[in-house]
This record gives sequence, C-alpha cells and structure tokens, in this order.
Amino acid sequence: MASSPFPAVALAAALLLPGCASVGPTQAKAPDRFASLDDEAGAPSSPIPDGMRLIAPHIYVDRGMPADRTAKLLNVMLKARVRAAYFYGELLAQPDILFCSSMECYRKYGGIGLGYTIGNNILISPYGARAAIVSHELSHAELAARLGGQKQAQSKVPQWFDEGTAVMVSLAYEFSDEAWLAACHDGETSPPLSKLETPAGWKYVTGADGIDMQLSYGTARQEVTRWYAQVGKKGLIQLIQALKTNQDFHDAYRTIEDAAGLTLAAKNKTIL
Repeated sequence: MASSPFPAVALAAALLLPGCASVGPTQAKAPDRFASLDDEAGAPSSPIPDGMRLIAPHIYVDRGMPADRTAKLLNVMLKARVRAAYFYGELLAQPDILFCSSMECYRKYGGIGLGYTIGNNILISPYGARAAIVSHELSHAELAARLGGQKQAQSKVPQWFDEGTAVMVSLAYEFSDEAWLAACHDGETSPPLSKLETPAGWKYVTGADGIDMQLSYGTARQEVTRWYAQVGKKGLIQLIQALKTNQDFHDAYRTIEDAAGLTLAAKNKTIL
C-alpha cells in the first residue's frame, strides 16, 4: 500500500467516519454548490463543476491540481475500478469523481473524511487519493445505482451491509482480520449486526472520533466477506435483484446463502 501522512488509525478514522458513504452515519448537509451536482437517477451530471477541469470521462480535478499529479490520479482510478469490478462483476454506475488538491476545495463541496459520496458524485480529499478510498466510494455509488438511487439504497439495505461491502471492496489494510481480532478480543466483543442496522446505531457503536471503528466497519466487513465467500458475485447480484423486487433484505440474504451452501455440498458430494 502507498504510504500515508497519517498513522493507520487516524487514516482509517478519516476514511470511514461519518459522511464517507452513500449510506452512512449521519452526514453533514453539503453546500448548495455540491448539492446541485446530486443526481438521484444515476445519470452522470453534465455541467463541469465550478472550479474543476475534466481530465478523463467523469473525472475532474480542481484547477489548483499540479499537472504531475493528474497521471497518478488516473492510475489510482484504474486500480480502484478494478477492485470494485472484481466484486461486482462489472461497474454499471458512472459517478462523477472530483479530486481536490486542497482542503479548502474539499470543504467547499461539503467533503467529510477523506472520501465522500453524495448521490451520483464522489469527492476525494487531497489525502484521499488511494485506491482503497476511491474503491470504497465506488462501491457505495455502484450499490446505490443498481438499487435505483441513494434513497432507495438507504431504505432497502441495512447500514452494515453497505458499509461492509464497501470495506471488503476497498481491501483497506486498516481493516485486516488481525486488526479486527485484536480490537474485538478474537470476536468476543464484536456487536450483533442488529446494532449496526441503522445510522444511529452505527454511529453509537463506532463511537466518538471513530474510536471503536473496528466494532462497526470491521465487524461489517467480517460478515459481508464471510457471506460473499459463500455466494460470490452471483449471489451479490441475486441479492440486488431481490431487493429491486422489494423482497426483504434479511430473507433474501439468508436464502441466497443457503442455496449457495446446498450447491457447494452437492458439488463436493459429486467429487467424493
């Protein structure tokens, strides 16, 4: 992983604290300048944002971005998209991604943490140009787009699944198995998923300044990674399709896992 100007814990807090995700803890309201870019229907916004310039389709940098950094940003975007596509199979969402070279730019558009997703737009801070951070945000945008928009995702998907999927997709080193086991005493103190269903519950478990983020983000990542290992891309797409037909999330989640388990058992029996 690329080196960071922050210690790992501080970086993780900045990456994943409120506001980073399309379905996340209580978010600060974005200023009108950025809110005007929001597109719930999932179509990319057309006007070039004020103070930004286009460097590739759907990718913008502020006018203060040094020229030598733009090529690096395109490389980061490539890596992030590869990570997200690995888990989703392909990327259907086309969010506009805005990279800021200064915190002044980031704050102007309402950014929180190191990466922030609102509607069909992703904002990346000057310290957030990492494949892990960008792919985390791409996952939120992708899930929301596949479910019909941010509001639909918020109503259909529990907090822990959206965030757990994003952390899984990001491959962020901050949320390794080792870090989670150490923070949760080998899993003994990890919270039940029922406490991570809502934004309020998520925020409470995460704690002030993200002090217990392994209990929320780490636990969510553990569960989604476990489930995904069983069902794979096919199961994830089946779940999304079930939610689009208004099936209950928990029923569909269990049914898809049970079916995958039966299929695997049948294959193993055939091999034996």
